Amino acid sequence: MTSRTTHARGRRAAGRRAGVSGVVVAALLAAGTGAATVASAEPTPPSQQDVEQAQEAVGTARTSVAAAEVRLAQLTAANDAAELRVQQVGEAYTQALADADAAQAASADAAAKSEQADAKAEEARRELAAIARQIARTGGSADALQSLLSSDGFEDVARRSGTLDRVSGKADEAVQQFKAAQHVATTLAARATAAADDAATAKAAAQSALETAEQAQADAEQSVAGAAAERDQLLTVLAAARQTSLEVERQRQDQLDAEQRARTEAAAQAARLAAPSTGTTTPAAGGGTTPPAATTPPATTTPPATTTPPATTTPPATTTPPATTTPPTTTTPPAPVTGGTSRGTAAQGQAAVEAAMTKIGLPYVWGGVGPSGYDCSGLTSTSWRTAGLSINRTSRDQYKQVLKISYDQLRPGDLVFWADNPADPSSIYHVAMWVGDGKIIEARTYGKPVQVSSMRWSGTMPYAGRP
Repeated sequence: MTSRTTHARGRRAAGRRAGVSGVVVAALLAAGTGAATVASAEPTPPSQQDVEQAQEAVGTARTSVAAAEVRLAQLTAANDAAELRVQQVGEAYTQALADADAAQAASADAAAKSEQADAKAEEARRELAAIARQIARTGGSADALQSLLSSDGFEDVARRSGTLDRVSGKADEAVQQFKAAQHVATTLAARATAAADDAATAKAAAQSALETAEQAQADAEQSVAGAAAERDQLLTVLAAARQTSLEVERQRQDQLDAEQRARTEAAAQAARLAAPSTGTTTPAAGGGTTPPAATTPPATTTPPATTTPPATTTPPATTTPPATTTPPTTTTPPAPVTGGTSRGTAAQGQAAVEAAMTKIGLPYVWGGVGPSGYDCSGLTSTSWRTAGLSINRTSRDQYKQVLKISYDQLRPGDLVFWADNPADPSSIYHVAMWVGDGKIIEARTYGKPVQVSSMRWSGTMPYAGRP
C-alpha cells in the first residue's frame, strides 16, 4: 500500500468526524497532516482524486477553524455567565444576611419590651399586695383580702367583681393597672416569641443562601477550568492550521475578546451617557435633594420618550434604529428615578474613596463588612461610614436610598449599580464606587480582591446614585 493511499484514507477518516471541540481538533490535525503528505509525495502529477481530496481537506479545515472560533467565543460568554451567577447569589446571600440581622434586632427589641412589660406587671402586683396588707391592718373586709391574696398571679382578679366592689377606689385602680400590665406583658411575650422564630428562620435562610453561593462558586471554578482546557486545545489546533504558535493564537483570541468587549462597552456607555441626562441634570445640579429629583424626571422621562417615537416612526427606513436604541432609555428611567436623597458632600465622597483605597488587596468575603474582607456593598457602606455618613447595607437598598443622578454628573464617591434587568431595581446584584477618570473601586466577586477597575457600562442601572 502506497504512502499516498494511506494518507488519503487518513484524510477520509478525519473528514467523517463531527463536533465542535474534540472533533474540531481531529479534523484540523488531519487536514494539516494531509497537506504535508501531498507536499512530500513523489513528484508525479496528482490524480483527480488527489485534487478532490485535497480540496475537501482544505474545506474541512476552514469549516473547523470557523467552528473553533465560534466555540471560543462561546467559552468566553460561558465564563462571563459563571461570574455573573456568582455575583447574583452573593448578593442574595448579603440580602438574606441583612434580613437575618434585622430579624435578630427585632427579636432582641421585642424581648426587651416584653421584659419591661413583665417588670411593670410585677410592680402592679406588688402594689396590690401592699393594698391587701393595708386592708388587713385596718380591719378591712376579709373577702377583699382573700380575693387579692389568693388569686394565682392575680390573673383571676377580674372575675372576683363582687369582692372588688367592696375594695377601696385605690385598690380598684391598682387592679385595673395590674390587668392592663398583664395584658401588655402577655401580648409582648407572644410578639417576642414570634420575633425569635422569625429570626431563626431568617438565620436559616441566610445559611442556605451562603451554601448556595459557595456551591455556585465551586461550579463556576469547575466551569472556568474546563473552558480554559478546551480553549487551549482549540488554540493549539488553530495554531497548527494556521502554521503559527500557541502564543500567537492566544494573543489573537485575547485581542478578539478585547475588541468585542470594547464594542459592547462603547455602545453601553453611549446609551448611559445620552439617555437619562436630560431627566437628572436639574436635580443633580440642585445639590442632591429629593424634591428636584422627584419632580423633574416625571416631566422629562416618560412623556417625551413616548411622544418622540411616533414622530420618528413614520419613515420606514429610519424607524428601526431609533426603535432599538430609544426604548431602553425611555422605558427604564421612570421606575428607578423616584425617591432617594443625597446627604453627603463632595468632600465626604472623596473621603469615602480614600477610605476604600486603603482596602485594596483585601479579599472578597461573602457578606463581608471588614476589617479583613468585604463584599461589594460592604465596601461601599463601610467607606461612606468612615467618611461620616451611614448608608444602607445591601446594594439594592443603597440604590433605593441614594439620589439618582445621570452618569455625566458622576463625582468621586458616587455609586454605580449593575442589574439583571435595568428596569427592575430588585434585580440589582452589584455596586461599586466611582473614583474618577473612568475608574471604579469595587469588591467584585469571590476570588477577586478589592481593586480599582475600568468602568464597565454593560448591565448598569439607568442612573448612578449619590449618597
